[in-house]
Amino acid sequence: MTGTPEEKSLKGLFIRTYGCQMNVYDSERIRDVLRPLGYTPVDAPEAADLVVVNTCHIREKATEKVYSELGQLKRMKEASGGRMTIAVAGCVAQAEGEELIRRQPAVDLVLGPQAYHKLPEMIARASRAIGDRLETEFDTIEKFDALPKTREADGPTAFVSVQEGCDKFCTFCVVPYTRGAEISRRVDDIVIETRSLASQGVREITLLGQNVNAFHG
Repeated sequence: MTGTPEEKSLKGLFIRTYGCQMNVYDSERIRDVLRPLGYTPVDAPEAADLVVVNTCHIREKATEKVYSELGQLKRMKEASGGRMTIAVAGCVAQAEGEELIRRQPAVDLVLGPQAYHKLPEMIARASRAIGDRLETEFDTIEKFDALPKTREADGPTAFVSVQEGCDKFCTFCVVPYTRGAEISRRVDDIVIETRSLASQGVREITLLGQNVNAFHG
């Protein structure tokens, strides 16, 4: 059986998520961004055309764990004949930037938590071997404007981001440096997203933010 043209065009997507609830939300939104490109979730990285490692930078151990996983993915990529694309997203990507590519050249794309809406463009550039492989700008509102307004629900509960970033710059915390300045989403966009989830059977929604009390609508 050769499969339909639609089945042939589907590409495997595997997302590994480390860290907080916001990263879980971001991974779900990365999936939403990539769905129109024909990417469908798979259960193992070996089956994926694109692997996204969504990272956490709160503890040094978490960062080193990412590098360890990238070593494993490098071997999988080599076994696939280079077919696999490896993207590192999240806070380690924001903090490490080009160092990620230097330490692990098998990494194709590096994008911070405010740049994952640019992933389709980055994938296209990578396929043509042109353009920048690194996106770490703090374009939070641009990101939310670019994301699909509705989402595909995954069970009876869901996370919704209402605020991102932090302006407090506590001595012990990396969040302002990896997530950027405080910014609140527009209320109308939050309502559209939550109604979309509710219409699909979601019954419990947790509102997220690095500093939720800073939300000002």
